[in-house]
Amino acid sequence: MSETNKAIFLSYAKQDAEAAERICTALRAAGMEIWFDQSELRGGDAWDASIRKQIKNCALFLAIISKNTRARQEGYFRLEWKLAVDRSHLMSQERAFLLPVAIDDTPEDSDNLPDRFKEVQWLRLRDGRVSDSFIDRVNRLLAVPAAASAQFSALAPPASATDARPSRSKRHSLLLGSAAFILAVLAAAAVRHYLNARAGVAPESAIAANPPSATAKIAGFNPPVHSIAVMPFANISGDPAQEYFSDGLSEELLDALSRLPGLHVAARTSSFSFKGKSITVTDIARALNVGALLEGSVRHDGTKVRISAQLISAVTGFELWSQTYDRDLKDVLKLQTDVAAAVIQSLRVKLIDDLPALVEAGGTHDPRALDLFFRARALGGHQSLQNLNQMVELTTQAIRLDPQYADAYTSRANAESNLAGGWDPQERIASRYAEARRDIERAIELAPQNGRSRAEYGTILQNGYLDFRGAQVQFAKAEEFSPSDVTSMASVANFQALMGRSAEASTTIRRALALNPLSPGAWANSAAAFLYIGLYEESIKASDHVASLGSSAGEETRCQALIALGKDQEALGHCQPADTAPKQASLAVLFNRLKRQSEAQAMLDQLVKENGDAAAYQYAGIYAQWGDMKTALKWIERAYEVKDPGVAFMKADPMLEPIRREPRFQAVVRKLNFPD
Repeated sequence: MSETNKAIFLSYAKQDAEAAERICTALRAAGMEIWFDQSELRGGDAWDASIRKQIKNCALFLAIISKNTRARQEGYFRLEWKLAVDRSHLMSQERAFLLPVAIDDTPEDSDNLPDRFKEVQWLRLRDGRVSDSFIDRVNRLLAVPAAASAQFSALAPPASATDARPSRSKRHSLLLGSAAFILAVLAAAAVRHYLNARAGVAPESAIAANPPSATAKIAGFNPPVHSIAVMPFANISGDPAQEYFSDGLSEELLDALSRLPGLHVAARTSSFSFKGKSITVTDIARALNVGALLEGSVRHDGTKVRISAQLISAVTGFELWSQTYDRDLKDVLKLQTDVAAAVIQSLRVKLIDDLPALVEAGGTHDPRALDLFFRARALGGHQSLQNLNQMVELTTQAIRLDPQYADAYTSRANAESNLAGGWDPQERIASRYAEARRDIERAIELAPQNGRSRAEYGTILQNGYLDFRGAQVQFAKAEEFSPSDVTSMASVANFQALMGRSAEASTTIRRALALNPLSPGAWANSAAAFLYIGLYEESIKASDHVASLGSSAGEETRCQALIALGKDQEALGHCQPADTAPKQASLAVLFNRLKRQSEAQAMLDQLVKENGDAAAYQYAGIYAQWGDMKTALKWIERAYEVKDPGVAFMKADPMLEPIRREPRFQAVVRKLNFPD
């Protein structure tokens, strides 16, 4: 064997030679270079020097584990293990080097094994029978640079990049955006430690005969029944520019699974936060509180795609199912149905009568339209004026290619709604919301049972038309059609909080926080919802968690919660710098309370100069807190006249408490026709 740093050293006991040869043959057939010593007579200085050299230079050390290695107290394989372990101590903790592969049911905590082997995730290949997913996994380990993994703190995804825009940042923006959720204790568990390799697998033939030792639950880990996370599929097309496509396909599968009743699906933001990191299946599953992971790879070439997918039990480490698909892109919808069917069968979820109709609704058979949609979706996580406009253009092109593409209409409506809610000049808002409404109604006409489309429609009715009763109908349908979709849940929780339905909002938030532990946006959404149902301490705790994830997205909410609690001096530090309209409004209130009148007036003047009537709702809150009831009521009436989306907050906003019982305030509430 040459001394290339891509070589794999295969270590085994002589009793396991047959299984070792199967593994070696399969890896070599896949184009990998293997050091596999088949000599009957081992030992001697020349052999010893050769072994030491190969272990020093190999990229991966694959140690076959079995009842034979466990039983033998001596053997040359133990020398190989020692040399490999010694080398691993010179490597960074993130480097994947040791790769134990169990060919039987030998438990991972067995005696007579190096402690270092017990610190990494094992792979399982019963009798050395190799699956496609094993080949794919080893390929990916060889492709990861030695220092590819990040530090502990990198478990938290970075906050989305956004353009600074101090003008017309409405109070309602605190609750909007894509959401996904998971319990704080699980998020804390995620930031534990790194292990070097990825998950354990076993061929399908081994599944039915798992012994008790293989199926025993991991201590302290009891995920919900039928719970799963869809990991970002690896792009193995050889072109980094194709990353958007592999991510897009992964998201399509995640969205499809989230529509299935009875299945608990972790949110995209959290599952994708592990992308590019060398973390074990067990650690990921603990962080997301799921019992299985779906992962794989995508090779995209023109209109053809090869997808390798595997479903892994996080409890046993065994592969539950795997399959490789070679498909034309026009058949991607059928592929999604096939994968969903396999997941349902493997996790023993209740069978669904018309699975294709549920999974494939809203999609396209046009490869070009699908590609454009994936490109648009890739921009959605980094909202900016440029990206939103580009999303509109890309989805428009997709719709021209396939006028029946419901998901493209929903995506365009979402971009249009975000432009109207945070970027458009005042004179463009009404027409933009009208465009968003036309698009979302067309999407629902094409795919009436798409829960995410229903949630988007509810948001457009709420913010663009102040039609809260109509919004309530759509949010109820979103819950019915997509009970596990975290994007829909965020909108539902937002609406429930604003309508004063505290118990329902709290339940939705906490249920939602069971699906996305590592998303700063999700925790910021929950902090804002807690604020508007009057749970100020809970709001501050959620904002603290946002900060622990490396984001400042919870600062505005923390500021407002501290003001509501009367902790003015503490709030002052969290409300600065005054770079958004909500912060400016909060500082105007704080400076007034702290008897810094000139600064309070200057802050209000700045807000008026930058926003005009677009911030009418904020002015009402400021004057109410200043004790100027007459002016506060004038501005709340003006907010209604200009259809400021902020009026949706009237029932819940603590800033308006001083004028809440005023007849003029109650008259505006009646005009808004809030649902009971």
